[in-house]
Amino acid sequence: MKLKTIIISFIVLSFFTITYINLTAFPDGITGFTKKNGFDFGCGCHGLDPTPNTNVRILGPNQVGAGQSATFQIKISRPSFVAAGIDIATSRGEVLLSSLDTTLRRDTSTAGGFELTHKFPKPSSMDTVTWTFTYKAPETVGVTDTIFASGNAVFLDSGSSNDFWNFADNKIINVVVGIENNSSVIRNFTLNQNYPNPFNPTTKISFTILKSDVISLSLYDISGKEIAKLIDNKLYNTGEYSMELNSNNYSMASGVYFYKLQTSDNSQIRKMVLNK
Repeated sequence: MKLKTIIISFIVLSFFTITYINLTAFPDGITGFTKKNGFDFGCGCHGLDPTPNTNVRILGPNQVGAGQSATFQIKISRPSFVAAGIDIATSRGEVLLSSLDTTLRRDTSTAGGFELTHKFPKPSSMDTVTWTFTYKAPETVGVTDTIFASGNAVFLDSGSSNDFWNFADNKIINVVVGIENNSSVIRNFTLNQNYPNPFNPTTKISFTILKSDVISLSLYDISGKEIAKLIDNKLYNTGEYSMELNSNNYSMASGVYFYKLQTSDNSQIRKMVLNK
């Protein structure tokens, strides 16, 4: 009889605990449930198993200068849902709030460092929800860092039967020597430092487009003379892009060069060094 009473009490307590989590956890977000912490299952309030057709993507540069910052986005999409939530973490650097997105908050309760989560369920637009945040690289050159994320897509129907979630693929960041300040965000795009730099004979130029726009990418010598138009007024949709520059194709001698990304209303220039 005593054992039966204990079992019933445990079931009742578990029921109210789960109910409380479902009612309180999602509205202002939770942290600690990314692959950083070794999880391969969910928090329970939105289901334990990830759903493959819930797509969580981390968009941003592959290289960031040591101690410098860059803008990143996370997109959650699936065939149908009403709103979404997010958990963002990093292994070495920091994830910070961005002035471009006021729907996130920085949570200090997770063991092992700060994480970002939502203030409230963010409504979907065309079956997609987007968050923008700032990533700050560690001070050590030559290491790699990882950004982790998990996101859920829900119908806000006061239950969990229509809740779906998934992990994002881990985003690997190469921490490189920063020649220019990478923390300056130019509205709707981020131009990254080429890598490697100095280079010979090839290097990679990468950039992130945060809003579809017509862009040009030009190469200049130290006198300001244009050497090549690497991209000539082409429409690029939101996403992460990269291209390889081969100095042999432009008869470039050793020295300092500049590359410039131009959009419809903004531009950014970075310096590169060819060392033959």
